[in-house]
Amino acid sequence: MLTSVQGSGGGPSEDNITGFLVRSTASDWSKGSILAVDAGSHLASIVRILEDHFPLISPDPHPSCIDSRRAPPPNDDAVSPTNSQSSFSNSERSPTPPAPPATVLEAGPFAGLAFPHASARANAVHIVREHVSTYLITHPHLDHLSGFAMNTAAFHNTSRPKRLAALPFTVLAIKNHIFNDIIWPNLTDEDNGVGLVTFQRLTEGGNLALGEGTSRGFIEVCDGLAVKGFKISHGKCAGAPRGEHGHQSGRKGSSGGPTAHSHGHTTSQNTPGGENARRSSVFSQGAASQPGTPQEYAHPVVDSTAYFIRDDATGKELLMFGDVEADSLSLCPRNHIVWAEAAYKISHGLLSGIFIECSYNDSQKDEYLFGHLAPRHLVAELQTLAEMVEARKKDMNEKAGRKRKRTHGHLHGSGAGSHGHEDSGRRSRSRTQQTYETMQDLIPEEEEGVPMTPTPMPTTIPATMSQEPTSLNLSADGAFASAQIIPYPPEAASAASSVSTMAHPQFIDTPDSQVPSDGPGPLKGVKVIIVHVKDSMADGPPVSVSILKELYAHEARLSTQGRALGCEYVISKGGESYWF
Repeated sequence: MLTSVQGSGGGPSEDNITGFLVRSTASDWSKGSILAVDAGSHLASIVRILEDHFPLISPDPHPSCIDSRRAPPPNDDAVSPTNSQSSFSNSERSPTPPAPPATVLEAGPFAGLAFPHASARANAVHIVREHVSTYLITHPHLDHLSGFAMNTAAFHNTSRPKRLAALPFTVLAIKNHIFNDIIWPNLTDEDNGVGLVTFQRLTEGGNLALGEGTSRGFIEVCDGLAVKGFKISHGKCAGAPRGEHGHQSGRKGSSGGPTAHSHGHTTSQNTPGGENARRSSVFSQGAASQPGTPQEYAHPVVDSTAYFIRDDATGKELLMFGDVEADSLSLCPRNHIVWAEAAYKISHGLLSGIFIECSYNDSQKDEYLFGHLAPRHLVAELQTLAEMVEARKKDMNEKAGRKRKRTHGHLHGSGAGSHGHEDSGRRSRSRTQQTYETMQDLIPEEEEGVPMTPTPMPTTIPATMSQEPTSLNLSADGAFASAQIIPYPPEAASAASSVSTMAHPQFIDTPDSQVPSDGPGPLKGVKVIIVHVKDSMADGPPVSVSILKELYAHEARLSTQGRALGCEYVISKGGESYWF
């Protein structure tokens, strides 16, 4: 499975906002085999990528066709009615000049695809019309949707409508507020629209009537790819009164700050009922919220989506988050449901790539995250995932041990007197318990997926991860001048100060040997790809440099405590591709 980045940023520049192309390499560039995940940047980004291989504008491909429509040159010979008729019929039957030979690229995200045109513009439209069949949208915010809306002007020369797949809340918002003949023409096939776009409403948590084994619940969205989506939270709705929810702490944001999306830290672990009580009804909470009408619901949060995308040919998966906030801050925490599903897949070697946002660095206060993540919160979320992976692997090892013991007993249990020397513990075990364990061992591993409504192990986000945010000071060359991200031992600070970044090497003066790689830890082998970084548009290194430094500083601190995550962090960049 190959994922290419069309847009990696979260604004404010409109030329690089969220957009990805995903395809199963087993599809071999067949028609309709590309899945677009969000489309803030789409066609323009494809054009920009192809400009590395084609001119933006090519010469006229058929100049002879234009010349043939002009007046014929003077002819000294007398023109009789006979040869005039013959000449007219011959020119009328003159064949269209042959199309230029296809160009097959050898590198880049479109390597192996045969391009029929000579210019980047024409070939980009060819990709959109012929190969992109479905647009998988995480939520209806403009930075994830604007490219799709604008690019509908290119959908008319296709043999089938483009499919927009999403959870129902996203489809409803796009239908009512975009394709409504006011903001944009109704180009859908609903409500007497034009019919260029059709909706595919996905089921939250997957459709468990579909598939079997590890593919159970996945819904096909294009050739070779299937998805399963879960609601997540993207901050407080703008109209939600501040401090109205009992599980918020009493600490307020700075006076005079914006009230939209602002919130303090939750204290659910210290509240009666706490986190477990909230999690037991999380699906019903999520189903209640709708964008744009927060006053009607008890939990006015902005909904977003996390999608598991599965390659049917290999069974491998990747996880792509829409905009998301930390469970520790959310009025409706739902990330743990996604992590429970992901933990099973990681422990079984099915999932090795996570695309997740980290919009700001750790200097951004919680009150001004606006439903997004900073490194301290992302690491806390990944700690929750790591704990679940460890629990899964422990359970798998215990089950394997029981199987080995049972096999050993069968091999040696036929000896004389073996039934007479059973230990008292084995004699006292109930027949019911024996039957239960036997049935558990008979279930194939691929059928032991996360239940319909996952009930993850209780986790406590470390207190240090929800402390008052602090600032990160960078020296002129982008290195650490002083880092005070979160209080931790001096030895961890020393380790963190030597951490370098893997992105934007022009700002880093550090040998490659010091670039951190994925080390030991529950998430070893998992690549966490950072998206939706908000550009400060200021002089100096981009924000992504400090974000990556802070992520590895947190990892260094956890490593000194024996709790390293082991994952690799990558800052995404437009035009790059990732294999899974």
